[in-house]
Amino acid sequence: MSQVGNEYIHRVKILNLPAHELAGVKKLFQSLELHKFKKAPKWDYAYMNFETEEAAKQAISKIEGIEFKKRVLTTEYNKISEQVFRSRFEAKKKKSVSSHIEMVDERTPAERLADQVTPLYQLSYAEQIAKKHKLGARHLNTLRKKLNSLPDLNEAAKQQLAWTQTLEGMECEFLPPIKSPILQGYRTKCEFTIGKDLEGQNTVGFLLGLYRDGITTVLEPSACLHVSETGKKVAKAMERYVRESDYEVYDRTTKQGVWRSIMTKTQRTGDVMILIQIKTSDLTEDQVKEEKQNLIHYWNALKNEINTTTLMLQVWNGDSNGITDKGQTEVLTGDGYVYEELLGSKFRISSSAFFQVNTPATELMYAKCVEWCNINENKKTTLLDLCCGTGTIGITMAKSVERVIGIEMIPEAIIDAKANAEINNITNVQYYASKVEEKIDIVANERNEEVVAVLDPPRNGVHSSVIRAVRESSQIQKVIFISCDAKQAMQNFIGLCRPSSNRFKGAPFKPSRAVTIDLFPHTDHSELMIEFVRIKTE
Repeated sequence: MSQVGNEYIHRVKILNLPAHELAGVKKLFQSLELHKFKKAPKWDYAYMNFETEEAAKQAISKIEGIEFKKRVLTTEYNKISEQVFRSRFEAKKKKSVSSHIEMVDERTPAERLADQVTPLYQLSYAEQIAKKHKLGARHLNTLRKKLNSLPDLNEAAKQQLAWTQTLEGMECEFLPPIKSPILQGYRTKCEFTIGKDLEGQNTVGFLLGLYRDGITTVLEPSACLHVSETGKKVAKAMERYVRESDYEVYDRTTKQGVWRSIMTKTQRTGDVMILIQIKTSDLTEDQVKEEKQNLIHYWNALKNEINTTTLMLQVWNGDSNGITDKGQTEVLTGDGYVYEELLGSKFRISSSAFFQVNTPATELMYAKCVEWCNINENKKTTLLDLCCGTGTIGITMAKSVERVIGIEMIPEAIIDAKANAEINNITNVQYYASKVEEKIDIVANERNEEVVAVLDPPRNGVHSSVIRAVRESSQIQKVIFISCDAKQAMQNFIGLCRPSSNRFKGAPFKPSRAVTIDLFPHTDHSELMIEFVRIKTE
């Protein structure tokens, strides 16, 4: 099937398709040897464009009258001038550009940066918390509505979803939000760009907008509410260094220059990690060696001002921006780790391992998680710590369960987790460096008197096979799901709760209580923790 022609687009609209059935629709069209189409998830129709009327009519003859998912498909044919078709999009684009040009931004650079990195900074904290609490409630109601609108359900399935009929019928307790104990300087990890400010001076800080919008200007972070005082000191010290350097800062447009980024981890314990990223493709080996010694000398000389416990250098000559695990990272001073204390346990953190950035608020979140797990010490219990990171949740709960199984895709984090277990004299843990979906057998086959699963995944949630494995493990009666982006994790929530089927075996779960935890004051972000309990079936 061709794309569009030079004069006309021959367009076929396929009607009466089921919404939210993209994979099935794709499979249907492929079986008819029709491979290119456009369909949004909520549409009950799709479009196909052809070069010729003959090709369009052939497609119609294949589709018209076909029964798919108990629906009879129909078609509509339109012949559209390609110029008219293209001009619609050009008009939209020009309108967007012109409106952008007409809009005068009267904010100061500092205000622009604050709006970008801490967009809620002008609201009182009470207003911020109320806004995030309301958003959490909206996510729960969205889950209810999406489940209630699932198509083609039999009576048994409808019975399993009876709780979705009304908001009150959910019987999900939405607790008052957990506030952050500290409101400023709470971020223990920051990643700064090394670039040029509005005056063209070498600067270390944050981009004053999105790079994809063509913005490369950097503003220093001294006025940023969320950056720690130590983080600001590191940024300013690095700025002084690059201004005195013989080498230029990296230009994201021309891809030239040496100094690219700097990451800081400034823990509550006082430990400070500094990781500096440079481009070395235009430097000799001797120049790189000399620069390493210069960096070591510089940061050692600042010990009284910034107690750098480990200094690291990352060489990255690729085009992508930001600290990356693709770069070559070398420890210049220290052991390459920082250490943090959480709920009475000590944790080692490597440069690439994930660790929550607001330690006091994280303690409140994990304490609530421990409470919800409601471990019965008279029963032998297994805790499945899925997406375990450096092992924080499992280690804080290890003494109250028989065993902990942790799975994490980042190998360095698992190395940290094993070290953390040893540091805290925890011997009843097993860790696996793997994607959770590749260790499904461990999840599905775990047997004990009680099995509790805690899911604390990345922003976009986990693979659907993980959810199916949790569903299939009848031993798991409770799942605690900690989400930093409930919108992206919604399909995981739906997968836990949708009715039993050939694809989703095992009795479904339902939310029983939830709470918003504010780990990120002055920003739009928060954590939503939901307790899912298995529905009792007769």
